[in-house]
Amino acid sequence: MQERLLKKIITDCAGPESEKLVDILYKKQNVNEFLIAKKLDLTINQTRNMLYKLADSGLVQFIRKKDKKKGGWYTYFWTLKTKRSLFKYKEKILKESTSLESRLKSLETERHFYCENCDIEYNEENALLQDYTCPECGEILKMKNPAEFTGHIKKEIKGLQEIQSQINEEIKNVEAKEEKSKERRLKVEKKEKEEERKKRKLERDKEKKKAEKGKKKIKKKSVKKFKGKKKKQKTKKRPGKKKFQKKVLKKRDKTKSSLFKALKRFSNKGRK
Repeated sequence: MQERLLKKIITDCAGPESEKLVDILYKKQNVNEFLIAKKLDLTINQTRNMLYKLADSGLVQFIRKKDKKKGGWYTYFWTLKTKRSLFKYKEKILKESTSLESRLKSLETERHFYCENCDIEYNEENALLQDYTCPECGEILKMKNPAEFTGHIKKEIKGLQEIQSQINEEIKNVEAKEEKSKERRLKVEKKEKEEERKKRKLERDKEKKKAEKGKKKIKKKSVKKFKGKKKKQKTKKRPGKKKFQKKVLKKRDKTKSSLFKALKRFSNKGRK
C-alpha cells in the first residue's frame, strides 16, 4: 500500500519514468546515482534531472562525496523521504477534494448551462451575458441537470477520502517506526553515556589512590628522617649511664693514686 501511494506522488511530480525510482530507493538509504541511472537505463544527466525535480518538492534528499578515482568529481547518493512524500500526496488529495466539494456545492445551489456542439459550460451569469446562446457556434444553450453530475462528483470525493484515510494510516505507521528507532537510539546513547561515566569514575578513583599512596610514602620518609636526627642528638648530648659511671670511677682512681703518692713522699721525708 505504502509503495503504491509513493509511486503515485512520485509520478505526479517527475513523470511516469520516475515510477521505477520507488522500486530502487524504497526502504534504502544513500543509493549511488550511477547505480540508479544503470537500473533506469538512462544517462546520468537524465537521472539527475529527474532526481532534482523530486528534491525541489522535498520528496528525496542527497549527500555528496568526492570521488578521487574520477578526478575529484562529486558523486551523489540519494534517499527517498517516505514521510514527506506521503504528506505531499495528502496535500494534493485535500486540494482535489476541496475543489470537488466547492464544485458540487455550486451545482446544487446554482443553475448551469452548456452547448451540446462545443461542450462548453457556462454559469447562469455568463449565460445571461451571452443571451443564452453559444458565442462559438450560435446554438442555444441548454440547462444542465445537476443530478447527472452530482452523483459522479460525490463518487470522486468518496474515493479521495478513502485514499486520504489510507495515507493517514501509512503516516501513522511511519511515525510509529520512527518513534521506535528514536527510542532505540536514545537507549544506546544512554548506555554509552553511563559507560563513559563509569570509566571516568574509575579513572578518578585510580588517580585518588595514586595520590594517597604518594602522600603515604612522603610521610614515611619524613618520619624516618626525623627519627635518624633524634638518635644522633642523643649520642652527642646525652651519653649513656654506664659510660658516665666508668669515667667517674677513673677520675676517682686517679685522685686516690695521687693522694697515696703524696703521703708516701711525706713519710719518706720524715724518716730522713
